[in-house]
Order: sequence, then structure tokens, then C-alpha cells
Amino acid sequence: MATTSAKPELDRRNAARARALDTPAARLILANPLPFVVMRVSRSSSDDRYRIDYISESCQAVWGLSRAQIGDNLRQLWTRIHPDDVSHLNDRLRAAERGNHEWTATFRIRGSVNGREKWAVARGLPRPDLPGDAWNITVTDITAQIQAYADLQASEARFRALAENIPGAVFRYRLRVDGTHQIFDMTPGSIAIWELPAEEIQNDPTPIWQMIHPEDVPPMLESIDESARTLQPWHYMWRLTTPSGQFKWLEGRGLPRREENGDTVWHSVIIDVTTQRKKDEEIRRLAERDELTGLANRSLLRRRLDEALRQRLADGGRGALILLDLDHFKDINDTLGHDAGDIFLRATAERLTESLCHQDIVARIGGDEFVAVLPQVADEEAILATVGRIAARLGDEVHMEGHALSSSVSMGIVLFPRDGQTPNTLLKHADIALFEAKAAGRQTHVFFSPALRETRERRHRLAEALRTAIAADALSIAFQPIVAAGSSNHRGFEALARWTLDGQPISPAEFIPLAEETGLAVPLGKVLMARALRLAVRLAATGIDPGTISVNVSAAQLREPDFAATVAAMLAEHGLPPERLEIEVTETVIFGRSAERIALTLRELRKLGIRIALDDFGTGYASLAHLKRIQVDRLKIDQSFMRDVETDAEDAVIVRAVIGLAKALGMDVVAEGIETHEQLAFLRRHGCDLAQGYLFGRPTTSETDLVSYLNAAEHE
Repeated sequence: MATTSAKPELDRRNAARARALDTPAARLILANPLPFVVMRVSRSSSDDRYRIDYISESCQAVWGLSRAQIGDNLRQLWTRIHPDDVSHLNDRLRAAERGNHEWTATFRIRGSVNGREKWAVARGLPRPDLPGDAWNITVTDITAQIQAYADLQASEARFRALAENIPGAVFRYRLRVDGTHQIFDMTPGSIAIWELPAEEIQNDPTPIWQMIHPEDVPPMLESIDESARTLQPWHYMWRLTTPSGQFKWLEGRGLPRREENGDTVWHSVIIDVTTQRKKDEEIRRLAERDELTGLANRSLLRRRLDEALRQRLADGGRGALILLDLDHFKDINDTLGHDAGDIFLRATAERLTESLCHQDIVARIGGDEFVAVLPQVADEEAILATVGRIAARLGDEVHMEGHALSSSVSMGIVLFPRDGQTPNTLLKHADIALFEAKAAGRQTHVFFSPALRETRERRHRLAEALRTAIAADALSIAFQPIVAAGSSNHRGFEALARWTLDGQPISPAEFIPLAEETGLAVPLGKVLMARALRLAVRLAATGIDPGTISVNVSAAQLREPDFAATVAAMLAEHGLPPERLEIEVTETVIFGRSAERIALTLRELRKLGIRIALDDFGTGYASLAHLKRIQVDRLKIDQSFMRDVETDAEDAVIVRAVIGLAKALGMDVVAEGIETHEQLAFLRRHGCDLAQGYLFGRPTTSETDLVSYLNAAEHE
């Protein structure tokens, strides 16, 4: 029975095994019966021992144990290895672990029933992309081949009969003391390997050496010399191209014996492992490549980025990493479906690759996030040239099913090693720069700087503090008067959010967008709405009518299906008539994403008797058709148009046009930011209904000041 302390580790192992089995690589292996055992092992964090993450069903045939008997216990397999082979196997494993490189070893497996031994060869491949020093291991039963070697020594004829039925080519290879060599006693399997008969190879082995890939010849000769010197078993894998043009991977093994004259003779076997190698490469591809686009995935990106980073640290050069995000890609998925989104992502991957040089690295690390690594760049101008090519190419339309789709791209850029000396740091800083590019309106690029990191850290601190403040109802509401432009008589208030942190006021221009970015807009809006209604009720209780209370709401609130019902319940709770409440929304909220859902919510609010005001009118992209569809009650002219209305002819034209438009559509007009009598006079001349600004009163959270203001306004 597992102890309490061992249970978390067991759960972790089980979870790791489940994840390992539920991957394309594992399914590829386990779905195809193989003539060898495939397994993955990794080091346990609790006792630093290796355990089995998964093992194929063929373990019964090779090891004589079922998967249930083995479980995750590597010792179950280790105890089956012949004691005389343990030391040699240990040496191979330690050397491979120190160098983190591929290892092979030949050993015997003891039988459990009839005592018969099997010969096996194992190969291990490191998996640096997985935690826990993971290894992929294959164990192949080569008893038939080894038996053939033994039979050769006992009976040449018997060996010949067996060898001719063994896949591959079995032969003897002699390396003479003078450096010359000889191949003899080769089986007919040579035809399947080299497309040459054994007699021809034995007479002149030159052609089979010429078939070997040039890069593989020197290390192959070194492996033979090493085996001859140490009399250790020979093993090597190499590439070749046959006379018919077939590309193959071959694996050779041999047992050396020193003869009295000093020559070294190997009893050898060479087999075609092309199919197995392709499976290995497919497994590696699945582990390193994004399944949708074929680009490098996050794991391969980190490894390649680490290599580039080390090179630049060594030579003093610099490289660049560009983190890209497709602007509003979600709209494609939402409107045309995920199949169309996948087509668009594949097209993006192709075009991004085309925009870069062959030595550059391209990866997809998220839904619509891509990374381009420029391992070596001359200067910032070269980076900007690449950025320009990317933006231009990705901006081209993608045509599918009668639709012409396009997307702009936002980019965050870091230089290395200047902006970070680890892949994690570079990706983190690139994400900070990308965030700023999006905040700047998207469709642009931003280079990382330490100031951006400080801004991100401040934003993170503020987000946590804001979350706490909302939960504690620690924000406040300020009311600013709205008056009749013609008489300056009081008509209502706009409720404005206020927040003080550690004695310092935080600007709404900072914490309102922060709330929207961090998912706090809905709870923040609910808290502020409740405070505004409570303050309005208390002011009304003094016997003076506070007028219409105008409250700003966010897109996130309007997307909530039950928002209208929530507002109705809050009005009933505070005893405030619906016609006393006005909901303010901006153009970007009404005509942005989820416009239909928001329009429906606004219609539900109007049915309750709540007024709708369109704030900052003229700064967005509202049209007459939009205004008719939304049925807005009031337009608010943004203060940017009022600031220079007396001196700027264009501003004056815009303000007069908005006033005329509102009157034609039966809407009220409020001009914001009125600070001078000249601005007020302009509004009166042109028939503006309402005005708001410092000329009539600053926003205040003081209930006493508000009561004083209302008393004074009533007696004017």
C-alpha cells in the first residue's frame, strides 16, 4: 500500500503516463505492432530514480512480463538483465546521461519460465523537450542474429543455412595488421541491402563504400578502429544511396576476435533500419513541430533560440526575436468557423516563412501567436526591414470559399543578448512589448525597453490591488454636474469612478482599461453602479431633485445576457425610477465586437425606461444607420472638439454639425469639457441643450459639497 507521502508522487506519475499515452507520438507507436519494445522513462522528483512513463504491449514477447506486471517499476526489467552484462550496460548509460546523447547497448535477458536467455539490443534517445530527464528507449530481440554467430563457430554449414534466412546481410569482416581489409562469407541478404550479389562485394567491396554518405565515412572508420583496439562490440548507423537511387539507413553490429597473426575478425550483421528510422523521425517531428502549420513548436523554438543566444554571447553579435499576434483573429473563427481559421493560420505560417531568410527560425506557440527568430542581425534598420516585409505579406488577402480575409499584425521585438540571456526572459520581454503594441491600437510594433517592464510590473501590482479594492468595495464615486446650456440650470450628474491607493489617486484612464484587460470590468461596473445609485438616493432624501444620473458602462457589462435584469433589480433595490438613470456608452463599445449582443442589451434597457447616451461622439466611427439602429437618446460631444471651438474653424463646424444632427434625430446634446464663458456662449448661439465642465462644477466625492451645490442651484 502506498504511503501518504508517496501518493502525490504516484498521482504525478499516473498523470504523466496518461499525458504521454495521449499524444500523437504515443498513439503512432502503440497503434502499430512493432518487432521491438518501445518505452519512455523519466526521473522521479521524489526519489531521483528513473521510472517508466509508458511501455508498449510487445514487452511480453521481449521481456516475458506484461505491462501490468511491469507497471512503472524499472527494476522489474533491470532484474531480468544477465548479471555479467549489468556493468557494461551501466557504463553505457552513465556516459550517455553525462553527455545527454544517444546510447546503444547489447545484453542478455534471462527467461522466467524455461530459463532460456535472449539477446537484445537497446537504443536510447534523450528527450530534452520533456521534464525529468526523459528518454525514448527501444529494445529489440536479436537472439536470432546472435544465435547465428554462435552456430557459425560450431558449424559453417549450419550457420550458412540460418544466415540466409536472417533479414539483412551476415558476413565476416577482417581488418589486417597492415590496414587492408576483407569481406567474406557474406549471405545473399546483400542484394536487399546494396543491390549487389555477395560474390561481387567479396571480390571488390569498393562500391558499397562509395554508396555511403560522405559525412558518415570518417566516423564509421573510427568506430571500426575503436572496436579493433578495444575488442568491444562494433556498432554504427549510416546513410547510403543504392545504385537505383534508394536512400537508406543501415545499422551494423559485429563481435570482434583477435587472431594469432594480429588480424581482427568480426562476425557481423548489417540490417536495413530505414523504416524504423522514419518512425523515429516521425516521433521526433510530432514532438517538435506544430501539428497544424508544421512550424517549430514552443519546445523546438526554445532549443533553437538557446543555440542562437549562446552563439551571440560567444561572438559578441546580436540577434532579434519578434513575437507576432494576429489582430482580431477571433473574428474569423467566430464568423466563418474554426476550419476557416485553420486555413488562415496555415496561410499565415507560409507567408511568414516566405518573409524571412532561410537561417531564421519560425514557430507557432499559441492560437494566433507566432515567433520569428533572426539569429544574427546587423542593426535595427535590418530588423525594421524584416518587420516591414512581414507586415506587408501578412496583410495580403487570403481567399477561401468566396471570402477575402486579411488581418493586420501586432509585433513585440527584443534584441539578444541585450534584452535577455535566456529563452524564457526573451519571450517574457517580447510579450511585454507585444502588449504595448496592442495597447497602442494594434497593427504596429514595439521594441522592448526596461521602462516597458516597469510599466507591466506596475500594471500587475495595480491589477491585484484593484481586485482587492473591488472585493472590499473600496472605490468611490464622484458626481459632476450637467446643466442646461441656455439657463445653466441643474439637470443631473455624471457618475465618475475614483480610486485611491496608498493615499495616491489612480487615474481612471489607467485603472478602467486595466479592469477591462484583466476581466474585472463586470465586477467593477457593478460596484460603481451600486455606489452611484446609493448616492443619488441619499441626495434625493435631502428634498432636492438630483436629476438624471448618468453612469458609464463597459462592453463587458453589456455583453452579459442578464445585464438589463441586473440593473432593473438594482434600481428596485434602491427605489430609484428607471427614467432617472442614464447609461453612457462609447462609440467603440456599441460598434465594436459583439455589436449585436450589445445592441440587444441596450434595447432591453430602453424598454425599462432607462436613457442611453453615446459618449465621446465624433471620435469613433458611428454612422446614421448605427444611430437609428441603436436608438440613442443623447449625444455627448467630446471635449477635444470644444477645447478650441472659438478659434478652430474645423472644430466649430463639427460641433455645429453634431448639434444639428441630434436635433434632426430628436436627441439631446451634451457638450463636455466646458471651461470658459466663450465656449458656453458658442453653445447657446447654436442651440446646444446641455453642458458639462469645470465652468459649472468639478467632479467631487464629497456628499456635503454636492448638497451645497444642489441647494445653491435650486435658489438660482
